[in-house]
Order: sequence, then C-alpha cells, then structure tokens
Amino acid sequence: MLASPDAQHILIVDDDPLLQSFLEDYLSQHNYNVTFCKQGENMESLLQTTPADLVILDILLPGKDGFYWLDWLKNNHPAVKVIMLSVKNQDIDKIQGLESGAQDYLCKPFNPRELLARINNLLQHTSVSSSVISFGAFRFDTAKKVLTKDDKIIKLTNAELVFLSYLCKKHNQLVTRDDLSHALRGSTHNPLDRSIDVHINRLRGKIENDPSTPRYIRTIWGKGYLFQCNE
Repeated sequence: MLASPDAQHILIVDDDPLLQSFLEDYLSQHNYNVTFCKQGENMESLLQTTPADLVILDILLPGKDGFYWLDWLKNNHPAVKVIMLSVKNQDIDKIQGLESGAQDYLCKPFNPRELLARINNLLQHTSVSSSVISFGAFRFDTAKKVLTKDDKIIKLTNAELVFLSYLCKKHNQLVTRDDLSHALRGSTHNPLDRSIDVHINRLRGKIENDPSTPRYIRTIWGKGYLFQCNE
C-alpha cells in the first residue's frame, strides 16, 4: 500500500539495503512517505528538494558519522525531528545523541512496532502544534494570521502577512522571488518585480534584531530566500 501524496515524509539515512527495503514497505503501509540515502552527503541535496518531517539517522555511516550529520541538521534544518538508529547500545552514545539534539534514540535490532510508535509520538505532536510557527521570541499563528512577540501583536501590512505566511509554510526551504510574487499577486505575478525585496526588507525590520545581518529570513544569493525557525 502506497502512502497518500500529502503524507508526512521520513528520510532514512542508513547504508543497510535490507533495512531500507523493509522500512520502506512497513512505513508506507502506515501512511508515511519514505526516502532513503546511504550517507549524510546525499542528505544535503535531498533536503533541498524534498523537505522531511523526520530523519532516522544511523550513527555508523560511510564517511562522516551520524553525530556529525545530527549537528549539521540542527544547524541547517532545526525544525526536522531526528531519531538516532544504531547498533551501539552504550549509554554514552544515547546520551551524546540526545544531548546533541536528537528527539529519540533506538538500538538495532529493534521491533518495527516500537519504531513506528516513536515516529507517531514525534510526528503527531508536530501535526497538532503545526499551526503555530516559533522563531526566537516570535510566534506566528498560521491559521489566525497573527504575529506576536512576547504575547504582543505585531502589525503587518497585507504584503508582509502574505510573505510571512508563505515563508512559514515553506520554512527551511528555498523560496524564489517568483514564488513570493505568485503568492502575493497570483496569475498577475512578475518575478522581476523589485518590490518583493522592499516588502522582505520591511518584514525583516519587524522581526530581525539586525536586518542587515538577518537571522530568520536569509538571502540565498542568486536564488531567493530561506526562512529558518525553531518550530
């Protein structure tokens, strides 16, 4: 049974082909979309095109180990949940993984129902709270379209509200000027419209401590913008 197209996406980073085949079938039956890669270096490009809700990350990988890639995930995709998966059964490895930012740790061999239960616990919680995006002291309710800082409402123009809504929807993903223009103007959009940058700069002025060195809305030169949050 294939997962529905809008099902949550799990990326599994592990070089065991038997485990890959089994988990793809098992998790798909429970309505998860599953992607695999054999090493962390492949994960970088995959996450640019196919964002994941959760990464299952083996410690023992070809090249750089899972702890390196856990740190990379926390710095580059902080909203992604991580379960460490390893043959290592020592407390120090579990502690290192959890202290480094993983949400869970499971030792091989494992019961697939236990893995599924851990995945469900992490992603169901994410689904319930997904209408509110957090970044620093800010909270943006994507359902009510309200931005607050320390519980005080921040007033936004219509364009700023459209852009923040779209950036939150696509958080931790590259967003082009064409994407933003289409979100604001629909079929009449113009990707060369320089007012896009003006609206983004005004929005930065309301959410960035230093708009000249943005923390949340980063410019990816020649490509567009990347909105990073700590959802």
